[in-house]
Amino acid sequence: MRPLLTSEGSFPRQASDPAEAMVRAVEFQQRHGLQLITDGEQRDDMLSLYGTLPGVQVTGGIPRIVDRIRPPEDPAQFPKIRDLDFLRARFPDVRFRVNLTAPTTFAFACASTGAGPAYKSAVDPRLHDDLAEAIRTIAREVGRRGVDLQIDDPMLSQGMRDYGPSLGRIDAIAGELPRDRMTLHTCGGLARAKVLEALLRIENVATLNLAFAGRLERDNVGLLDRAAWVDRDILLGAGSIPVQVIRPEEVATPSQVTDVLRAIVERMGEDRIRYVLPDCGFRATAAEFVPSILDSLVKGFETAFPRA
Repeated sequence: MRPLLTSEGSFPRQASDPAEAMVRAVEFQQRHGLQLITDGEQRDDMLSLYGTLPGVQVTGGIPRIVDRIRPPEDPAQFPKIRDLDFLRARFPDVRFRVNLTAPTTFAFACASTGAGPAYKSAVDPRLHDDLAEAIRTIAREVGRRGVDLQIDDPMLSQGMRDYGPSLGRIDAIAGELPRDRMTLHTCGGLARAKVLEALLRIENVATLNLAFAGRLERDNVGLLDRAAWVDRDILLGAGSIPVQVIRPEEVATPSQVTDVLRAIVERMGEDRIRYVLPDCGFRATAAEFVPSILDSLVKGFETAFPRA
């Protein structure tokens, strides 16, 4: 099958009202040809979205762990789920994906200066286990609605002595959905600490979304080995254009996108590529550059994967 065009999830804020902002984000994605749509993370960023979990408190816009983390009393009322229900009612024919932050990334980002009275530190396994159980209940609601789920864990690319516990928690969360609806995203370089080798040991995730176009990620293409992906029955989401842009001339051209995709296809084969998307989310990208980035992505994609 031809790969689907999608995004990593986040977009610049579209309006001050969250409901209006989400509608505009969906319409924006549709106008630019994306086929798997997100809420654009218009209500909160990837960390603050857990601000309603028992044991988490947002202070000054930053989530802090203030007590033992527990699952939400009613996961169907978790903001991400309510927003999904709102958007599906508004856009019944759209294929949606929900993004949730992995326990590892949330714990290290929000507990680096303290984990409250319930946990020793950001590396306390009980903290990570409690987060995984809370997120798992939310994933279960995503599964009940029949949409896709992506777990975002950029921390994985920083390297670990033992990936087993983190990947085990992600597998537990992913087990709430059919495997073919599960994606794991991590960005950054993958050469150190055998990151990619570890990621390919994931059990309940069908697709890995990785970055290949940014300055730190260009070498990732050379790490691709089709045989390993076939052996594990894992597909690739190919991040093919950088989003860290501060000047118009820094936006990659369609031909540059095509070159990245063709290099990936040469190593993996078209049948192993499930998604084509930007390297990372657009949260930190100036809104004025997002349309041109997506235009280049779509044009480069159309050249690399011409319609039959």
